[in-house]
Amino acid sequence: MRLFSIVASTSLVLIQTTANPTAAKGANHGSILRYGTPESVGMDPLPLEQMIANLTAYTTPADYGRFSFHAINPIEPGGTVLVGHKNTIVSAFAFGKKNLYADAIGTLLPPHLQEAADLDTIYDLASLTKIYTTIATLREIDSGILQLNETVARYVPEFAVNGKSNITILMLLTHTSGFAPDPVPSLFSGVYPTYEEKIKAIVTQGLTNPPGSKFLYSDLNFMSLMVILERITNRPLDRLIAEFTSLLGMHNTFFNRGNVEGPKNPFYWQSAPQEFQIEVLGDGEPQRPQPVRGSVHDENAWSLNGVSGHAGVFSTVRDTAALCQMILNNGTYGGRRILSQKSVDDVFTNFNARFNDIDDDHGLGFELDQYYTTGPLNSLLTASHTGFTGTSIVIDRGHNTFYLHFSNRVHPSRKRSSNNIVREALGYWVGKSLRLDVKFLQL
Repeated sequence: MRLFSIVASTSLVLIQTTANPTAAKGANHGSILRYGTPESVGMDPLPLEQMIANLTAYTTPADYGRFSFHAINPIEPGGTVLVGHKNTIVSAFAFGKKNLYADAIGTLLPPHLQEAADLDTIYDLASLTKIYTTIATLREIDSGILQLNETVARYVPEFAVNGKSNITILMLLTHTSGFAPDPVPSLFSGVYPTYEEKIKAIVTQGLTNPPGSKFLYSDLNFMSLMVILERITNRPLDRLIAEFTSLLGMHNTFFNRGNVEGPKNPFYWQSAPQEFQIEVLGDGEPQRPQPVRGSVHDENAWSLNGVSGHAGVFSTVRDTAALCQMILNNGTYGGRRILSQKSVDDVFTNFNARFNDIDDDHGLGFELDQYYTTGPLNSLLTASHTGFTGTSIVIDRGHNTFYLHFSNRVHPSRKRSSNNIVREALGYWVGKSLRLDVKFLQL
C-alpha cells in the first residue's frame, strides 16, 4: 500500500489509503487516469518529444530578456512536467536538477552533491494551495453548510469590523473582497507572538478597496477561507484537504504542520530545495536552515505552523494529476464524487466579467484565460493557477486536457528569473500536439 501523508501537530502522521490511482487495477478507465501513447488519444507525438529538449534548454544560463531580468541566468534549475488528455497521461518527465546551488548568488554545488529532479520530487506548491482550499470550500458549499453568496460575517461574526460586513464567500474566491495582497504587518514579523493573535490579525484586517469594486489578488482571501472552514467544521484545514486527497489516492501530498525541519521530516530528501531566503532578504526572514527545504517557503504560512489556506501544500505532478482529472470528470474520480457538477461549472465561470479586463478573469479559485500561465491555449474554458516557487496547473476543459509544471525556480533566489516563459512554452507544445494552430509569442 502507498501512503497519503499529512502533517499533524509537530510530527508527520501517515494515513494509509489506496494505491496510486494511475496504477489502479480493475477500475473504469473512463474515470481514472491511465498511461498511454499520444497516438492512442489522437495527439501528435512529435511536439511532445520536442518539448522535452526545449524545456530542458531553459536550465542553461542565457539572457532570456525580461524572464531572466535581462541578465545571464537559467530560468530554473529543473522541474517536472505531466500532460493528460482524454483520461490518459501522454507525457510525464523530469529534467535538470532539484538541488544545484550552494548559495544565493548561484555558486554551484560540487557535482556529487547535486541532485537530479525526478517524477517523485516533491515541490512546495506555494499558491497552488489555493486550489486545494477552493476544493475544500466547494465541498462545504455542496454539503449546504456554506453558501457562496452569504457574508463571511455570518460564519465568523468578528470578521465584520473595518468595513467588511458585506464581503461574501464569492468575493474571497474571486479576489474581489478589497483586501491588500498580504497582511500588514506580516504575520512573521514578530508583532503577533501567538498563533491566536495571528488568526485575530487575519480576521480584523482592514481593506484597500471597497468590497466588490475591483480585482486584487490577495493571500488574505484564502487565509480568511481557512478561518471560515475551520470554524464551521471544527476541523483543521489540513484534515479537510486530506479528506479529498485521500479519496484521490494522492499519497505524496501534504502540509508540513509544525514546520518539521531537516532529516526529521521523512520527505526532506524527496523535496526540492527552495531559496536561500535569509541571504536574499535579510535577517528579518524566519530563522531556519538554509536553503529552505521541506518546510513551506512562504513566510506567512510558515508563521501559521505551516498550514494556511494560501500556501503550505507539497505535492508531486503525478499526485496532482488525479486532482486535475477529477475536475475534467466534472467532479468525480474512480467512482467517487469529490465535487458537484455545479461547483465544477463555477470553476469555469468568469465571475469578474464586469471589470472588462482579461487580467481579472476568474472562476471560483482559478484564473481564466491567462496567457502567462497557459500559453496559447488560454480561453475562458482554461482554468489555471501558479505558485510563486515555480509551480503551475492548467486544466483545459474545452480540449479535455491538463498540464502541470512543477519547479523550484526560486532556488537559489527569487531575484534571478520568472519561469513564465516555461509555462507558456509548455502550453505551446501541448497545443501543437493537439494539432491546433498555435503560436509561441517568444519565438
